[in-house]
Amino acid sequence: MKSLIIVAHGSKKKSSNDEVIEIVKNIKKSNTDYSNIEESFLEFETPSLEESVHKCIESKSNQIFIYPYFLNSGKHVTLDIPTIVDEFKTKFQKTSFTILPHFGKSKSVTEIISSDIKLNK
Repeated sequence: MKSLIIVAHGSKKKSSNDEVIEIVKNIKKSNTDYSNIEESFLEFETPSLEESVHKCIESKSNQIFIYPYFLNSGKHVTLDIPTIVDEFKTKFQKTSFTILPHFGKSKSVTEIISSDIKLNK
């Protein structure tokens, strides 16, 4: 079984975290490629990435894909998430872990911004 974990930074501001939770809810409704889709946060909010991984493993997932919901490839994308995932690979050797390209790498980002700019002329 395949699982997807969307990992965001997390915020002290509840409404910001709620936006991520809402996005994940909507993805769950429209996506059938994964048997399990979870949100996680690196800071200030739960579930943590580790908690979400445990939930996926408990649901019998043997492939876990991590999607960094980050606009830029800063420290969390280039260092923190890969380091955490390497620990998971050691701890859960029967499970495959794949870090997907972060949100800002998506070609769709340019299309979204261009569309939004056109709408607000």
